[in-house]
Amino acid sequence: MSDTKISPPGGNAEQPRPMPFAIMRNAHEALRSSIQLQQLALDAGDVAAFRDEWTTFHRALAVHMAMEDDAMFGLLDEVGAGAITSANIPHEHREDTRLAAAVDATLTTADTAAQRSAWSTWREDHLAHLTHEEQVMMPLTMKTADSPQARARVLHDRVLVPSERLPDFDWYIGWVVRMLSAHGSAEQPARVATRVFAWGLQHACSPTLWRRLRPIVERNCAPEIWAELTEQFGLNGEGPVV
Repeated sequence: MSDTKISPPGGNAEQPRPMPFAIMRNAHEALRSSIQLQQLALDAGDVAAFRDEWTTFHRALAVHMAMEDDAMFGLLDEVGAGAITSANIPHEHREDTRLAAAVDATLTTADTAAQRSAWSTWREDHLAHLTHEEQVMMPLTMKTADSPQARARVLHDRVLVPSERLPDFDWYIGWVVRMLSAHGSAEQPARVATRVFAWGLQHACSPTLWRRLRPIVERNCAPEIWAELTEQFGLNGEGPVV
């Protein structure tokens, strides 16, 4: 995701601004980083490390997919004349589950060749799915409202409030921050990838919700990144949605 810029009044320097729907987009970068860690474990022949990373990944993916299946897809179908359904993205989730089950079936065997084959098939499909989602979904998020503040309110009402009831939601927020803080993304260094996610999250939170999530973000963030987020971007402040 490119880092949207605005020019402050009376100044020439461009400054970034919060992008609320980045909480969905930059979560993809955390998923990609985990896939890379799985690849490293397989390449090293470390079956235990692969199993641990695979299991953690799917704990996070379950929350992310639930947020999409139960909230985002319906919202974006509304503003996009059924574009999500037409693009078969919900079907891609079901296919991902099927391919992941084939990997799971290899975890209790000693057949590492079968494990690598099943995982490679899943990986290719999953990475293509993430790219497809980004191509279809991110332009549609701009149609949900006319301003960043209004989009933050839509995200709060339609995605965050329903999703915070998911059993692993708080853990998932921490996991995404931890992965971004440690690994960044292909296009963004860790400090930027983390800020885009965390600042977008804050701006889509009510004061009460951000008071609950802020300590989770802080605990999972590299100290130097958290210091920048508080000093320059006000993440130690309140959530603005009321």
